[in-house]
Amino acid sequence: MAWYVFALLDAVPSRRMGTGLSGPITLREMSACYVAVERRADVPPIELGALSTHHRVVARLWKDAPAVLPVRFGTLLEPEHVAEALEDKDDDVTEAFNVVRGRAQFSWRAPRARSARSRVVRAPDELSGTEYLRRAARALTPPPRFSPIRRRLETLIAAERYEPSRAALPEALYHLVDRTGIDRYLSAASDIPLPSPLAPTLSGPFPAYAFVPELLA
Repeated sequence: MAWYVFALLDAVPSRRMGTGLSGPITLREMSACYVAVERRADVPPIELGALSTHHRVVARLWKDAPAVLPVRFGTLLEPEHVAEALEDKDDDVTEAFNVVRGRAQFSWRAPRARSARSRVVRAPDELSGTEYLRRAARALTPPPRFSPIRRRLETLIAAERYEPSRAALPEALYHLVDRTGIDRYLSAASDIPLPSPLAPTLSGPFPAYAFVPELLA
């Protein structure tokens, strides 16, 4: 039976992994990581309940392992295809773990009427995960509405990524923060004056969804 993949982990979680969407989660060891999977015959429907459950599973794994690379919702692969997708990607996986290890993601979202002139950068196959994130960060510049946030929090963030609005998704600014600095980040964020009705709103902490390259494509 195929594997529904939740995340890649750098170590065995400190507690039992529990259940996934409808069955137990198991850990499969690959060359550079562990793969958290649930055996399923089909992809779950894209609905709020399944999406929420997927997120809760990834968040639970993230709390119990040093570094977790979330995998996109709906990733259902045969075991051999998982192995093929990760073949020759040991360096990319290791680099991605190094970026997110011991860190949490915060998200600032703000709707806007029209997308900015920024362009979305896609990850060419020949780029490593780290280099892709670096190029994406250089290519996308957050608009002025995020400036007070960036100035106030710059000493507390390990990495930053901006995404312009798309279809049904508002523009977003993502911060990667050391877990030991979560309380300081939240405290500093609460003091930022954001009077505009379209001001960005904060959510998190989460696993580092926005800082993980696609490794199982």
